[in-house]
Amino acid sequence: MNIRPIEERDLAEVAEYEKEIALISFGGEAVTELEFHRRKLEKAIPQEGKGMLVWEKDGKVAGWLWMTPKVNFVTKEKYIQFKSFYIAELYRGTDYASDLLGAGMEFGRNQGAKRIVGHVHVGNLPMRVLYKMHGFEPTHLTMEYVAQEQFKPLESGEASR
Repeated sequence: MNIRPIEERDLAEVAEYEKEIALISFGGEAVTELEFHRRKLEKAIPQEGKGMLVWEKDGKVAGWLWMTPKVNFVTKEKYIQFKSFYIAELYRGTDYASDLLGAGMEFGRNQGAKRIVGHVHVGNLPMRVLYKMHGFEPTHLTMEYVAQEQFKPLESGEASR
């Protein structure tokens, strides 16, 4: 299994993966412009390249993991944030996905991180299962309400309910 840092030659394929991740995560609100994702990746490589890994299979990028080392501003504890994780459809549910996630966990250990945080859309069951298989536990749940009409501002002295 060839897992390596991202290179310039990978940007077109990885931008496609970032677009698909955005669609899974944000649906109709996703940014789908490939050039946007390509520029985002290109800009991130100088600062975050160590944590931007691709899995290469038969000369093509078949998996992608983007991690960012962080420090909790209150506790000063080091942690890793998994920003993106993608496995080509043909390899989903295989040991390759598990191996790439394992490489990310190893990266976290090598960075001295105490925790790894991965955000996942509630509907992305395969990723939730993969995280669970590797010992991740849910810690937060985001609730969202989409108003059918615009909220009216509260009048002075009026309590919100």
